Amino acid sequence: MARMAEAPRTRVWPRRLAGAATVFLVALAIGAFFVSRADGPVWVFGGGPIRSGEPTDLADLDWDALDAQHEIEMEIVGAGSSRILWFNVYEGIPYVACDLDCIGGVLPRWPQQIERDDRVVLRIDGKRVAGRLVHVPHGTEEYEAVRAVRARKYAGDDGGRAAAETAAHGTIVEVGEVLTGRASREEPGDRMYRVEARPGGA
Repeated sequence: MARMAEAPRTRVWPRRLAGAATVFLVALAIGAFFVSRADGPVWVFGGGPIRSGEPTDLADLDWDALDAQHEIEMEIVGAGSSRILWFNVYEGIPYVACDLDCIGGVLPRWPQQIERDDRVVLRIDGKRVAGRLVHVPHGTEEYEAVRAVRARKYAGDDGGRAAAETAAHGTIVEVGEVLTGRASREEPGDRMYRVEARPGGA
């Protein structure tokens, strides 16, 4: 009798696990659906178009003062998606970068979307700014200067969050470039962009 009772119980567990997995996947899909339509990014997750915020011209913001902040929200207009990025300011101009294997890598990255449509919307300090991204090529004086400023900003010399994020970020970049083969290529895998105003604000 005991053996007969055990048999049905052993058959129940796979069904329960399958049911739990189904519920989890459905919940995940529903969550992704709502996050993708959110007003901008949600924590570390990409969101939908940026809708709220006071419309402001790029030149009207004090970017040198805003450089004290570590993150900026950016919508890629052509893709209808948004994300949170590190940014830095050089000579009063904001810059954003992708430090991973951004072009020609195994996984698609947001710079590939920028190649198709360079329009972006930025949100910081409650202000919403329309702009476009202009690629800053490797080896140029501008690239080297901006990269040095970015490295100093996120060096994490004072410890705390910046130090922890920089250490984790550096590890991810190094591992990612080895896995994708970018480490053995001549051109670095990162991409740097200068934020400029859109002609006519369109």
